[in-house]
Amino acid sequence: MNISLEQAIEIHARVLMHRLDDEAPARAREQAAHLLRAGDSEGRNVWLSVADVAERLLREGRALSAPKAELDQ
Repeated sequence: MNISLEQAIEIHARVLMHRLDDEAPARAREQAAHLLRAGDSEGRNVWLSVADVAERLLREGRALSAPKAELDQ
């Protein structure tokens, strides 16, 4: 089974969210910084994408779990 890079990024973001919850985006950005220091700009870009997806998942999760009154503001 082949998966696209976008699918792999989504999978990694979801796994990080499962393991680290709110810390997932920051940890993905730390990994991106580590890879940049190591000279791996492609890896850096992938992990920045993982961080972006994790942030989106956090926002979506908060929107789904927010009380209705909070959403109406």
